[in-house]
Amino acid sequence: MVRWILSVTVLGCLATLVIAGCSGQKPDLPELTAVQGTVTLDGKPIADVTVWFVPAASTPGNGGFGKTAPDGRYTLTSLGGEAGIPQGRYDVTFSKFVMPDGSEVAKDVQPESVGARQVLPARYTNASTSRIEATVSPTQNTFDFSLTSR
Repeated sequence: MVRWILSVTVLGCLATLVIAGCSGQKPDLPELTAVQGTVTLDGKPIADVTVWFVPAASTPGNGGFGKTAPDGRYTLTSLGGEAGIPQGRYDVTFSKFVMPDGSEVAKDVQPESVGARQVLPARYTNASTSRIEATVSPTQNTFDFSLTSR
């Protein structure tokens, strides 16, 4: 009898979780703001740079990233795959890997696993050393970054 009551209770809890998960309601996620801009290196647009916006302090969400086009332009996507990121303060980092011969790293490959090398100065690749910040707001959502190779 106790086993039957326990089984019914467990099944009831599971059913409640399934129904709650399938209700179509999304958790309270922060509103996303479109963010775009350009990245230059030594005054020239640079392609294939991954731009990361890492949330600082009380900024909600997980941040976002984008990859620059040949003209240096990027747009950010949240880590959930949606366009934009929540408003708030971010530390910004940059990364660009190439193969030892200078060619592009194949998509869906971890650069370090195939011997690729970072071509940007190390200070730009880490949030604690880049010292580049951006505050995303309804009125400020375009960020242009001028990096230097020195």
